[in-house]
Amino acid sequence: MPTSDFRHIELQASDLFQRIEQIHRSPQPALENLRAKYVLFYKVLEQASYELTATATLTFANLFSRLDYIGKEKKMTPSDRYAVQTLRRNCNAALGERFQADMQEYLFDLRALVRFIALGFEADVPATLLPELPHSNRPYKGTRLSHIPYVRASVTSWTDSQIYAATDSDEDPFIIINYAKGGYNGDLLYLKELLTENLPINLLDVRVDEENHYIPKLVVIHPDYLIDISSLAACFREYGHHPYNYFLNKIKPRPNTAPILLGNLASQFLDDYINEQAEAPVSYAESFKKFFASSALEFCTCPLPETFHAQAQSQLMNLRSFVHDILPHNLQAFDRRKTLLEASFICEKLGLQGRVDMLQKDFKILIEQKSGKRDEWQRKHKEDHFIQMMLYQGVLMYNFGRETEELQTFLLYSKYPDGLMLEHFSETLFRESIRLRNFIVAEEMKLGEGNIGQVIEALDTDVLNEYQVHNRLWDDFQEPQLQEAIQTLKHVTPLERAYFERFFTFVSKEQILSKTGGNTDPSHGFAGLWHLPLPEKLEAGNILLGLTIRNKQQSAPNKGYDLIELAIPQQDEDFLPNFRTGDIVICYAYHGEPDVRKEILMKGNIVSIFPDRLTVLLRNGQQNKEIIGGADEVFAIEHDSSDVSATSGMRGLYAFLAARTDRKELLLGVRPPSRNPELRLNGSYGRFDELILKEKQASDYFLLVGPPGTGKTSCALRYMVEEALTEPDTSILLLSYTNRAVDEICHMLVSSGIAARTPFIRIGNELSCDTRYVPYLLKHSLDDCPKLKDIRQRILETRIFVGTTTAINNRLNLFSLKPFSLAIIDEASQILEPDLIGILSARYQTQNAIGKFILIGDYKQLPAIAQQSPEEAAIHHPLLQAIGLTDCRNSLFERLYKQCDASVRSILHKQGRMHPAVAEFPNHAFYYREQLESVPLPHQEESCPYPDAPAAADTIDSLLLERRMVFIPADEPLPSGFSDKTNLSEARIVATLLKHIYRLTGDAFNPNHTVGVIVPYRNQIAMIRKEIARLDIPVLSDISIDTVERYQGSQRDVIIYSFTVHDYNQLNFLTANTFQEGEFLIDRKLNVAITRARKQLLLTGNPSILGANLTFYKLMEYIRLHNGYIDAGVDAFCRGEFAIPAYRQGWDTQATAYNLPEALEEALQTLVYTPLEQQLGKEGLTQNEPYYRELLAYGRINFRTLEASGIPTHERALLYNAYYFRKQYMAAQALLETCGSWLRDAITSASGRIVYCDLSTESGASALAFLEYCRRFPHTDIAHLAIHPSDSLKELGEAFFRLPPYRTATYLCSPNLSAVPLRFWKAHAVLSELIVFNLSSLFDRITPQEARDLAQQINQLIHAYPQNRYLTIFRDDTGERGNNRPYTAFCNQLCTELRPLNEQMPFSGKFYYAGGTDPHPATGAFVYELKSNL
Repeated sequence: MPTSDFRHIELQASDLFQRIEQIHRSPQPALENLRAKYVLFYKVLEQASYELTATATLTFANLFSRLDYIGKEKKMTPSDRYAVQTLRRNCNAALGERFQADMQEYLFDLRALVRFIALGFEADVPATLLPELPHSNRPYKGTRLSHIPYVRASVTSWTDSQIYAATDSDEDPFIIINYAKGGYNGDLLYLKELLTENLPINLLDVRVDEENHYIPKLVVIHPDYLIDISSLAACFREYGHHPYNYFLNKIKPRPNTAPILLGNLASQFLDDYINEQAEAPVSYAESFKKFFASSALEFCTCPLPETFHAQAQSQLMNLRSFVHDILPHNLQAFDRRKTLLEASFICEKLGLQGRVDMLQKDFKILIEQKSGKRDEWQRKHKEDHFIQMMLYQGVLMYNFGRETEELQTFLLYSKYPDGLMLEHFSETLFRESIRLRNFIVAEEMKLGEGNIGQVIEALDTDVLNEYQVHNRLWDDFQEPQLQEAIQTLKHVTPLERAYFERFFTFVSKEQILSKTGGNTDPSHGFAGLWHLPLPEKLEAGNILLGLTIRNKQQSAPNKGYDLIELAIPQQDEDFLPNFRTGDIVICYAYHGEPDVRKEILMKGNIVSIFPDRLTVLLRNGQQNKEIIGGADEVFAIEHDSSDVSATSGMRGLYAFLAARTDRKELLLGVRPPSRNPELRLNGSYGRFDELILKEKQASDYFLLVGPPGTGKTSCALRYMVEEALTEPDTSILLLSYTNRAVDEICHMLVSSGIAARTPFIRIGNELSCDTRYVPYLLKHSLDDCPKLKDIRQRILETRIFVGTTTAINNRLNLFSLKPFSLAIIDEASQILEPDLIGILSARYQTQNAIGKFILIGDYKQLPAIAQQSPEEAAIHHPLLQAIGLTDCRNSLFERLYKQCDASVRSILHKQGRMHPAVAEFPNHAFYYREQLESVPLPHQEESCPYPDAPAAADTIDSLLLERRMVFIPADEPLPSGFSDKTNLSEARIVATLLKHIYRLTGDAFNPNHTVGVIVPYRNQIAMIRKEIARLDIPVLSDISIDTVERYQGSQRDVIIYSFTVHDYNQLNFLTANTFQEGEFLIDRKLNVAITRARKQLLLTGNPSILGANLTFYKLMEYIRLHNGYIDAGVDAFCRGEFAIPAYRQGWDTQATAYNLPEALEEALQTLVYTPLEQQLGKEGLTQNEPYYRELLAYGRINFRTLEASGIPTHERALLYNAYYFRKQYMAAQALLETCGSWLRDAITSASGRIVYCDLSTESGASALAFLEYCRRFPHTDIAHLAIHPSDSLKELGEAFFRLPPYRTATYLCSPNLSAVPLRFWKAHAVLSELIVFNLSSLFDRITPQEARDLAQQINQLIHAYPQNRYLTIFRDDTGERGNNRPYTAFCNQLCTELRPLNEQMPFSGKFYYAGGTDPHPATGAFVYELKSNL
C-alpha cells in the first residue's frame, strides 16, 4: 500500500535505554552475572552504532572504527570516546576467557553506554537511569614506550608532518604520528595526498620519541583491503609502475596464451618432481595428461606454437635437474619432505595476501618459479619477478618474525638449466612496493566512490610510460595493446559511458565491502576473520576448532593428496556450524588461539560435512601427505573469500564496451527487440503452445516470468529447448545462477529424453555437480577424444552446453571456439546485471557469440545478493533512468521486463504447487497483476491438508486438519542467557506442530517432502533441533530446517516459519528485500517463504514486533479473518488448551454484529453500503474481500499518500468505511463509556466548552461517538475541527455530520493542523476550554518523523494558549498487532505538560459485539492512552 517508507523501522533512543535498563536491573548487578550483562551490552552497542551509521557511505573495518567515526561526527569529548571504546574492549573480554568481573568497571561502562546513546541520538538520559551512573568517566593514562612493532589507528586530522589519530589501545587512545620523521629520508611524505578522515592505517616498527610522538618505519593504509602479491608485482612493468596498471589488469579479458599454459604446466612438473616416488618416476606423458585433463578447454582455444611440447620437455628436464641435483647438492637445508607447494598467507599488517610456489615448512627455503624469460642481457631477474618473491619474503618476516631469519629465497627460471638464482631482500624496493600498494588501494577506494570517470579521463599511454621507454617491445607490442584497452574505454556514447561508470562503481564498492565489511554486519567482510572476537565467530558458527586429521586421500589417481577428512570434536548441543557443502574455506593448523594471520594456510572446498567430521578438497594437493599435518596437530576451518564475482563483473562491463554496436544498443534499450511473426512451431506442447510460439517469434530476446510452482524449468524451459532443437543448426547454452538450478536443468534434459537424443556437456567441476551428472562434465565428455582436433570437433558438434554463469564467466574463451544461436538463462532475476552482461556481450570472431537469449526468472522472489544499501545502489543519472535503470541491485531481467514490449515477454499463470487457500494471500499481496491460477492438480482440490489422517486426537490435530494458514503468537521477553537470534517459545511451538504432523501423516511421513521449517537465523535451527530431540521421534531429525535463501527453489507439503524476531533491527533484516511496485509493497523474502508450501502454512512469531511492518500486519490480519489466528499463550497452545475460531466470512461487515445508534446505522447504509452495492454488486464485499482488504492495507491505508491507481479514491474510502467504520465507532464508544470518569471531569472543568480536533484516519467515527457521549451534558459548546487526510474521507465525514443528531457541533475542516487559521485558536482561548486531540487510527500509517512534527505543532499550541486544558486520545484498534513506533516518537517529542492519566498506560481495552445467532467474537480489543495537563 502507499505509505511512507515502512521498509526500514527507525531505532530510537528510547528503545535502547529501555533495553539497557532491562539488562541492568534484571537481575540486579552482581559479580557472578556481569559477564552475561556485558554480552548483552555489546549487542545494544552494535545496534546503536549500526543505526547511527545507517546513512554513512563509508566502510568500517570493525566496531572500533565505527565508534570512532560516530564519536567524531557527534563531537563527543575525548573522555566519552575513550569510555565507549573501553566498554567495547570489556565486552570483548566478556566474550572470551580473560574476563575479570569488577563492579566499579561495570558501572563506568554502564555510564559509557548510556552517554554514547544520549549523545549519539541527541536524547536525554532517562531519569530512572541517572541515579545508577557514576558522576564522571573513568580516567585514562598514557604510556611511554620506546618501540612498538605494530599499531592500528584511525586518522582524525593531519598536517604536513603529523597525523592525529585514534588507536584501539587502552593506554594510548589518541596519538600523534610524525610521518615526516618516519621511514627513510622522508619517504613517507607521499602519504599526505592519500590521507582522509577515518582512514584506517597500520603503523609498523614504531619508535616513540621523548615527546611521545609515534614515528613509524612503514605505514600501510586500508590494511584490511588485501592486495594479491602477484597482482601487485604485475604492476612493475618495463615502462613504469603506475597504479593504473592495476586497474587495467583487472578489467581486461583474462589472457589465454601459450606462455601462460606453459607456465602452469611447468608448475605441474615442479609439483610432480618435488613429490616423486621411486616406484612411480615422473614422465612427460603422464604429467602432461594430468594437466591436460583440467585444462582441455584452454588448450582448444589457444593457438600453440609447433615448439610447445619441445619447450615443455626442456622445462621438465631442467626441473628434474633442480630437484634431484642442484637443490640437494648446493643447499644443505633443502628437504623435499618438508616442502609445501602453493602455500597461502594473509598479512594484515602489510595489507597483502599471496600464494608462494614452494616453501619449506621450517622457513629455511622459499622458491618462486617462473617459466618465462629472465633479463637475458644482464643474466639477472626481471624486476616484477623479484618483487613478487621479495614480497613473499616480507610477508613471512612480518607474520612470523624471527622464525624467518635463516630463510633463503630463490627465483627459479625453469626455462634455463642454470635458472636457480639466489636473491636477497631489498629494503628500497620493498618500501617502493608498499608505496605502490598504498596508492593502488587509495585508487580502489576512490573507484568505490565513483571516481572511474576521472580515471578513464586521465588514462593515457604517456601516463603509463613513466620511464619514457621507446623500444621495439614498447612500440610494437605494449603500447598498441594498452592503446586498444584505453580506446575501448574512451570511445563510447554518453549512454554507454554512464552505464559503464555507474555499474563499475557499484561492482567496486561490492568488492570493497566483501573485503572490509559493510554498514550492517561486521562478519560480512573477509576482514572479520581477524577483527571478530573468537567467541563471536563461535556463536555465529563461522569457525570450527580442534579438528584433527582422520584421513588423507587423492581425489583422483593423477592428483596429490587433496582430500582431507577432519574429525570434529564434540560440541555444545546448541552449536551449529555455518558451513555447507561447496563452501570455499581456509584450513590451517594452529597453536594457542587460532589466527589466520599467523599460520600457513591451505585453501579448498568442503566436499561433505557431518556433525562429527567433514572432508575438504584442497585447491593444491600435496604429493607428500605427511606435509599436510600430523596426528598431533589441531586444525581450524574458516570461510574464505573470492574476488571472482567482482573480477567477472568488471571484465563483463569491459566486454560490454567492446561488444558489437547492435548488441550494446539492444541491451541498453536503444534498439527495440525484433520479432518474426511468420515463424511457426515444429512441435506440439499442449497448453504451452502459445507461449513457445511467442518465444520462437522473438528474434533478439524473450523474457518469461515464472512465479512459484508454475513449471518454468520442468515445462517451459524444456519445451523451448525441444522446439529450438527442431532447427538443425541450433546450438544452445543453458545457464543458471546456482549449481542446484543447473542440476535441475540437467535433470530435465535427462528425464525428458533430450539428453539421450542430443547429448550435452556441463561446464564445471565434480564438487559443484550432482553425482548423477558428473559423466556429462567437460573432462569426462572428452575421455574418448585422443587428440586435440578430436576435442575441438566434439565441442563444435555438441549442441547443448550447460553451466552456471560463474563457470562460463571464467571460461569466456569457449566463445572463441563456438558460437551459440540461443542462450537460456534460468534464475535470471537472481543475477546482478554486471555478472550477466559479459556473457551476452561476448564475440565470436566479428559476430555476437550468442544470437538470441531468453531470460527466465521472477523478480518478486529473492534477488541477487548485494551488500550495498538502497541509497548506495540508487541510480540518479537521467540517461540511465530513461532506460529503466534505477537500482544497481536489480537484475537485467527486471529492467528489460519493465521496459520491453509485451510481444517479447510473458508470464506463467498456472501454478501447480500451492493449494488455493495458501495461494490467496500472496496472489493479492505480491502477484496482484499476474493473478495466478491453480492448474489444478489433485492436491489443490483436496478439502483437507491431511486427506488420509486419523481422527483428531486433540485440538492441535483439529487445527491442522481444518485450517490451511495458521499464526500462533509467541511473545517472549528476551532471557538474559540466550542469544537474541533464538526464541525458545517459538521452538517449542514448532516442535509441538511437528509432533502432530507426524501423527497425522503416519507411515506416509517423508522428511524430504512432508514438512520443512524456515528460520532467519542458524542459532534458531539449533534451538528447534534441541526441542525436536526431546520428542524422541528419530525421523523428525531428518527434516530440513533452513533459511529462506536456502529454501528458494524447494517445496514441502507443510511449511513452518519461525520468525524469531525480538527487536526492530531484526525485523528490518527480515524485510530488507522489499520494494514498491505501484502502490503495493513486495516483500521478496516473505513471498518465497509462503510459496514454498503446497498444502499448509504454519507461522509463529512476536505479533507486537511483526505488526510494525505493514506486510506482516496484513498477513496476520488475513489469517485472523480466516480463523487461523490462535490467540493463546505458548504453554496453553502446546497443551492444546485453546479454541479454534470458527466465524463466518464477512461477519465484521454485518450490521447485526454491532450496536450502532439507529440513525447512524441508517446513514451508514445510505452513504456507504448502498453506493458500494451499486458499484460492486450485492455480494461484492464478501466475494472479493481479500482483494479489497489488500487495497486497504487491512485497515492501515494511508490516504495522505494514496496514488490514483487500482480503483478510484472515493470508492476506496467507501470500502474503508464499510469494513472499519463500525469497529472504529464501537471502540471509541467503549473508550469513552467504560474507562473511568476522566472525560466527564474534564468537560465539567472546562464549563462545557470543547474543541474536538480529529486527526484520525477516519470519516468521523470517533468524533461521532464523542458527540454521542456529550449529548448527556446539556450545556456543552463543541467545535469540531476535522483534519481529514483526503477529500474522499472529508466528504463522507461532512455527510455524517449533517445528520440531525450531530448538527449541534460547529464544524470546520482543514487539510492539516498547521493550516488551521490562527484566529480559530485565538477565538477558543478567550476563556479556558478543553482541547481534545483525537489521535486514533493514525500512528500506524505515518512515519516517526511525521509523528514528531505533529507533537511539535501540539506543543506550540499548548505553549501559545496555556490557559486551555488539553487532552490527547490515542487508540489503536489492531491491538497487539499494531505499529506503535511512530506513537513512541510522538510521545518522546511531546512537551512534559501532557502526562499520562495513569503511569501504567497504555492500557488494553475491549468493546462488546452485539449478540445474535451469527458466529462472531464476543469482544474486540484496542490499545489506548490518554495524556492531559489537567
